[in-house]
Amino acid sequence: MPRHHVLTDELLCAALDGDARPDLAARSPRFFHREIHERLTRAHPASPYLLYIPAIAGCLWLAADLPLPAIVALLAAGWLGWTFIEYWLHRGFFHLRPSSPARRVTSFIIHRHHHAAPQDTDRLVATPLYSLGLFLLLLAPYSLAGAAARWALIAGSMLGYLAYELAHWRAHHVRPGRCGPLSRSLRRHHLRHHFGDDRHNFGISSPLWDLVFRTWRTGPVHEDSREDR
Repeated sequence: MPRHHVLTDELLCAALDGDARPDLAARSPRFFHREIHERLTRAHPASPYLLYIPAIAGCLWLAADLPLPAIVALLAAGWLGWTFIEYWLHRGFFHLRPSSPARRVTSFIIHRHHHAAPQDTDRLVATPLYSLGLFLLLLAPYSLAGAAARWALIAGSMLGYLAYELAHWRAHHVRPGRCGPLSRSLRRHHLRHHFGDDRHNFGISSPLWDLVFRTWRTGPVHEDSREDR
C-alpha cells in the first residue's frame, strides 16, 4: 500500500531522507499518483517563450499610448523589478529551512527537487500555472503607476523573466566553451549556489541583489564530475 493517498513513496523518500548530493544523471521523482496532478508540476523548456512572447506583445500594444521614452523607461523598471522578485523568491521562499516532515516535503516539491536533480529538463522552467499566477499578482502593485504604465511594467518583468529562464537553462545545459563572457559569468555564479553553498548566490539572471544584500560569493566551481573552466 502507498504511504500516502496523494503523494508517491518515491517523493516521500527523496524529501524525508536528507539532502541528496546533486546527481546530473537523475530525474526528479514522480510527485503525485494522479497523472493530471503530476503533469501540472512539469513544463516543456520552450513553454515560457511560447506563452510570454505573445503576452509581451499584447502588453506593449495596451501601453502604446505612452511616449516611446516612457515605455522604454517602464520596461527597464519592470525588468529591474523582476530581478528583485527573482532574488527574493529564491532566497526567501525556495530556500526556507523546513522544520517539520510536512515542510520538508513541501520544500522538496517547490524547489529542493531541483538541487537533487539539477539537469531534469521537465522541471527546469516554471510551470505556466505558477508563472501566470505570479504575474497576475504583480498587476495590483503595478497598477499604482497608472492604467497604461502597468502594462509596460508587466511587459518589462516578463522580459526579465524570459532572461531568467534563458540564463538558468544555459547554466545547466550549455558547456562553458560555448558561452560568451557574460553567460559564462552567470553560469559560474549559479553553479556556485548548486555545487558550493546554497545559502549564497541566489540571483540567476543577475548578481545585482546578491551584491546589494551581501550574499555574493566567488570561488572555484565543480559541477559534480565535470569541472567548470
